[in-house]
Amino acid sequence: ETYQARRDALCDGLNRIGLKMATGSGKTVVMAMLIAWQTLNKAAGPNDARFARRFLIVTPGLTIRDRLRVLRPEHEENYYKLRDLVPADLEADLSQAQIVITNFHALQLRETKAGQGVAKTTKELLAGYSGGPSPFQETEGQMVTRVCRDLGGTSEIVVFNDEAHHCYQGRDAAADESALTPEEKAEAKENSKAARVWFTGLRAVAGKLGVKAVYDLSATPSFLSGSGYREGTLFPWVVSDFALVEAIESGIVKIPRVPVDDNAVSVDVKFLNLWPNIGDQLPKRSRKDEAVPQNLPGLLETALTALYG
Repeated sequence: ETYQARRDALCDGLNRIGLKMATGSGKTVVMAMLIAWQTLNKAAGPNDARFARRFLIVTPGLTIRDRLRVLRPEHEENYYKLRDLVPADLEADLSQAQIVITNFHALQLRETKAGQGVAKTTKELLAGYSGGPSPFQETEGQMVTRVCRDLGGTSEIVVFNDEAHHCYQGRDAAADESALTPEEKAEAKENSKAARVWFTGLRAVAGKLGVKAVYDLSATPSFLSGSGYREGTLFPWVVSDFALVEAIESGIVKIPRVPVDDNAVSVDVKFLNLWPNIGDQLPKRSRKDEAVPQNLPGLLETALTALYG
C-alpha cells in the first residue's frame, strides 16, 4: 500500500490539507489569511476555478464556534482589520466572502418536522416496514441544505475543520480495543462516533455542493484510540508540522514556567521547598483554644500571606 493510495483511501475523494499548529500559535489567524487569499483571488478572477468565496467552518463545540466569529468580515472585531491582513482598498472585495460557522453536531441527521409528535413505537414500526432509515429522519441532502442554507450560490466551497482530530474515516477497531479498559473503550466509542458524524457530514456536503479543499487545523491532527489506526499517528495529509517547541523558539508561544512567588536572590527557592526550611522551627503543639498556633516561623507567615493574597 503506497502512501498516496493510503491517503486517497482515507480522504475518500476529499482534497484534505492538514496543518499541525501548536495551541496558541494562531490557527484563527491562519484561517483568516486563507479566507482572504481565496476570496480576493476569486474577486480578481471570478471564473478562476482554483478559488472560492464560500466557506464552511466546522468546530468541535459551541465555545470554539462562537470564538471564530472574528472570521466574518462584517464582525466589528474581525481579524482582517485587527491583524492588518487586508489593505483598506481591498475590504470591499473581501466582503464578498460568505461564511457559515457551525459545530460538527449539526452534520448529524436530525428528525424532520413531520416526525415531531409521532410516537416512538410508530416510528420503529414504519422503519422496520420500509426496511430502511426512519421516514422521519432527514436525508443527507436535507441536512446539507439546513447547514449551508446561508451560503447561497452554486459554486464549490472551501471547508475549514478547527481541531480536526475528530474528523477521519475509521476502520474496524476490534483488535485495538482488546487491551483497553472499560473506560477507555467507552471513550474510544465516543471518539469513533464523533469522527463518523463529522467525516460523513463533509462527504455529504461535497456530494451536494462540491468542495474544493478541506483545511484541517489542529495541534494534534492524529488518530485517536478506537480509530482502527495506531493512536497518535499523524494524518497522512498533514503538510505542515509547527509543533510547540518550534512555536516557543519562534517567540509565538510563551515558555511554560513554574510560578514562583519569591524575590530572594538565591539559588534556593524557599517557597518551592517550604517544609525543609521551616520544619524544625514549627511549634510542637498548640493550646486547644488557639485557632492558629502562635510564634510561627516568619517564612511560613510570609508564604501563607502570599498564598491567600
